[in-house]
Amino acid sequence: MYAKLFESGKIGKLQLKNRIVMAALAVGAANPDQTIGEDMIEYYLERAKGGAGLIIAENTRVNDKHGVAAKRQVSVARDEHIAPLKKLVDVLHKEGTKFFIQLHHPGRETYSNLNGNKPVVAPSAIPCGVCREETRALETSEVEALIRDFINGAKRAKAAGADGVELHGAHGYMISQFLSPYTNKRTDKYGGSFEKRFNFVKEIVLGIKEACGQDYPISVRLTVDELLKLNGVKEEYLDLEAGIKVCKELEKIGVDVINVSNGIYETFNSLSEPMTYPQGVRTPLIKAVKEAVSIPIIAVNMIKEPWFAEKMIEDNLVDFVGLGRAMVADPEWPKKAFEGRDEDINRCISCTFCFETLLSQVIPDLGPIKCAVNPRAAHELQYKEFNKNGAGRVVAVVGAGVAGLEAARVLAIRGFKPVVLEKTNKIGGQINIADKPPRKEKIDWIVEYEKTQLGKLGVEIKLNTKVNLEYLKTMKPYAVFIATGGSPIVPKVIEGVSRPNVCTIDDALTGKIIIKGKKVALIGSGASGLETAEFLCENKNDVSIIEMQDAIGKGIYVQHYLDAMDKLSKFKINYMPSNKLLAVTDTGIKLENTAENKIIDYAVDYVVLSLGVRSNNELVEACKANFENVRVIGDAAAVGRIESSVRTAFDAAFKL
Repeated sequence: MYAKLFESGKIGKLQLKNRIVMAALAVGAANPDQTIGEDMIEYYLERAKGGAGLIIAENTRVNDKHGVAAKRQVSVARDEHIAPLKKLVDVLHKEGTKFFIQLHHPGRETYSNLNGNKPVVAPSAIPCGVCREETRALETSEVEALIRDFINGAKRAKAAGADGVELHGAHGYMISQFLSPYTNKRTDKYGGSFEKRFNFVKEIVLGIKEACGQDYPISVRLTVDELLKLNGVKEEYLDLEAGIKVCKELEKIGVDVINVSNGIYETFNSLSEPMTYPQGVRTPLIKAVKEAVSIPIIAVNMIKEPWFAEKMIEDNLVDFVGLGRAMVADPEWPKKAFEGRDEDINRCISCTFCFETLLSQVIPDLGPIKCAVNPRAAHELQYKEFNKNGAGRVVAVVGAGVAGLEAARVLAIRGFKPVVLEKTNKIGGQINIADKPPRKEKIDWIVEYEKTQLGKLGVEIKLNTKVNLEYLKTMKPYAVFIATGGSPIVPKVIEGVSRPNVCTIDDALTGKIIIKGKKVALIGSGASGLETAEFLCENKNDVSIIEMQDAIGKGIYVQHYLDAMDKLSKFKINYMPSNKLLAVTDTGIKLENTAENKIIDYAVDYVVLSLGVRSNNELVEACKANFENVRVIGDAAAVGRIESSVRTAFDAAFKL
């Protein structure tokens, strides 16, 4: 169906069966000694079986002393890593998939507690603006030793049977730091002029070619533009012009393929784009590189759908498409595309939860990453086989939000007969509200996927069905899954909260209450509140964001916060932290300013509440008293996000 996507292609002399490359993405599933074990083998094997032509391993450590990015990061820093790595390579080769190791050193973009509680190392003593760790400059002899570490890592990769290596020269890591005048202020042979800044990667490439053979494939994943202009940086950095110059020099010294990227930690949303960014956001940058070199180009480009990947190759934008998060979300993405089953692809919704858990789980060694739409990702052994023992037994699933739909899908796969009962006239639950702020359309993909799968599995969905205990008893279910979601919190203790000019963000986003050209106080600055603020601003309202805490957006994951605040910067918004809503009055609202310890009367036309959600679990106790198997999932169990709804539903249905 996608002729270009499934043509064979070459990197150097290495033949790949198609043009699909699974891009490196840290998962944190290695063994405690950084070797590859069964968990990681299963993770990559599923994606090889899913049809990837080339898999590039996660960022792989070449130095255990000061090159640690995570405790369970795969390593090729020691010879004992070779044998476990070979086991993985052999398994992937049986599936016809080629495999590269991505050689990595984080430089200043890591944490001291991972590196012997000593200052992190970099070309120059300039701390990362995100990690904010004490940073020291490497001595010249240490730089030379680190070059040997990269070369030795490549030798171990080759000894394990890896088909090639990729140097991680992107995203502000060590190689990237040497290339950029923003982070490299050295005065020895590895800093100063462009040529001297290039020496670090040059000596690594030439050393690998000498040690592993001229035909051993080398890819360089490269930030070709740090995009620091977005941060208002005035000093010199690696911009696109300089990035293209790096690409040309890499081609001259024998690099076989360039894997184009952009951004560093300080411009993080450009290297791991959130949901609001469109497919193809990197196209102009990739095009500039493609036109400058003759060696093959790999690029990620927010690719979520096969038609877009095919178009990138048809347009001669790339030679190989890089799929990162897309293949975390659905390991069978290539296979389904090849078979023309696009509707069966569980598309990545770009929620960045995998990156959030990289920070919250992987780096502190609390577990591997998690994917919001695929609970099995990096947990394949935990959920290896579906026990198909349902035997047609009826399971009542109350609620057709994401949790209810996912539970029904898994139950149907297991052979149960789930019946989904939904009180409204539409499936999707809270997604039907969450998709209303600007550029949030991708969030609908999870509902579209569930609807398609339930249709193919023959699952009955009863809309406009009000459920009570008596109704459930008539079904005589083997089990009841309560997925009744949550409702907005409206504190009745606040005087005037029932006035007609007061509504919830749900009311505003769904159009139940239409607010245009008004002065609006939005109460609460969580993620949903900030998204609603943008929605209200686009409807020509004058918006003030009132927040009881001492800062706007406290507790929001940093990527979502930066994305939301960037969007809101286009509007004139009055941010009012340290203000507690006391009452809604005839003229507006009464606030307690906790910073200045005073009462304020603030004139507004409308008050929109974004004060969180409470669980709808009124059915739970009665069901537990009358049915043997009751499972409470999603927001009905504990208010969360898409990931917790999908995961709790999947887990409960998998284990029933």
